[in-house]
Amino acid sequence: MKVQRKLTSYLLPLITLLSVTNNLLASCPRMEPGPPCQEYWRTDAVFIGVAHRVVNVPNNTFLSVGPYLRTTAYFTIEEAFKGVGGTGIVFDSQNCGYLFKEGERYLVYAHRNTSNQQLEVPDGNTRTRPLSEAAEDLQYIRGLASAEPGSRIFGKVGEHNYGIYEKPPNPETLKNIKVVLEGNDQRQEITTDSEGRYEFKRLLSGTYRIIAELPTHFTHDGLKITVNGYGCVPVDIPASRKARIAGRVFDKNGETLIGVPVSLVPADASYEEIFAEAKDRSVWPFSLTTLQGRFGFSYLRPGRYLLIINRTEYERSQGRKRGLPLPRLFYPGVSDASAATVIVIDKDTEPREYDFRLPE
Repeated sequence: MKVQRKLTSYLLPLITLLSVTNNLLASCPRMEPGPPCQEYWRTDAVFIGVAHRVVNVPNNTFLSVGPYLRTTAYFTIEEAFKGVGGTGIVFDSQNCGYLFKEGERYLVYAHRNTSNQQLEVPDGNTRTRPLSEAAEDLQYIRGLASAEPGSRIFGKVGEHNYGIYEKPPNPETLKNIKVVLEGNDQRQEITTDSEGRYEFKRLLSGTYRIIAELPTHFTHDGLKITVNGYGCVPVDIPASRKARIAGRVFDKNGETLIGVPVSLVPADASYEEIFAEAKDRSVWPFSLTTLQGRFGFSYLRPGRYLLIINRTEYERSQGRKRGLPLPRLFYPGVSDASAATVIVIDKDTEPREYDFRLPE
């Protein structure tokens, strides 16, 4: 028993330290970089070089791991494309810097720090990569001399839907959709290909509006895009389904209830899937009713659905916090799953209300 208590006393601080460290490591800026035609113009310097010396120095804190090391990388520049001169450069990062490997050749995209005007390479927010993995980048950069003038706007038209599946299917890309670009005294039209792709080229600097002409069961508000006359702007156009399941929850006296957890689940899922518990979250999405007793789920794919109050113990606990110790109920207000109403949504379904009316 004494050994167990002593071991626990050592482990608890270690577990706490690891937890804090992991949370702080996640605070390093992380953003998926764009394609070469975008990132080349968003960075201040681009070159090929060798990291001939890399020095990692602890910060004298418990965060002296991974990206929280102070890293100094000494580079020999082999070929400069923009923003640097001479034959060498030094990157000095207090933390969250790209972790270069000594002796490795890189294609480097560097940003200028606005506070000290020094070039730096942030980790997790750069197309910087070993030269052996930079074929796409080099093809674009070396082709700039003969490239078409103007900017490009390109992307895909794809379905945006409410992800009620634990592993939602990939968004459906929409082919044969007319996409219209207007602005800067010009208008262009193009039709998406078999993979939902579109592209506009040779655009002068200015602001443009892009509109996709979608089938009637989709909605889209259009997009405003500003270009600078060079490089590219990748833009995927979201097509949102109009289908929606919404309603209110009424008690036996006809009064609306606030904070009732209402889940939306596929009716054809198995019993185990529908009622699966999760430790601190819901496997399926749920909505707590508003001050007006309302709930709602939007952008739904065609399918068969169930509405459930207090689907799991976790959701029931959310209701208890608001003084609502309700039983599990199925739409329109029954306790027996076999008596539940299955709501069928197809692409032409018109919006309507699905109100729960609780029994005595």
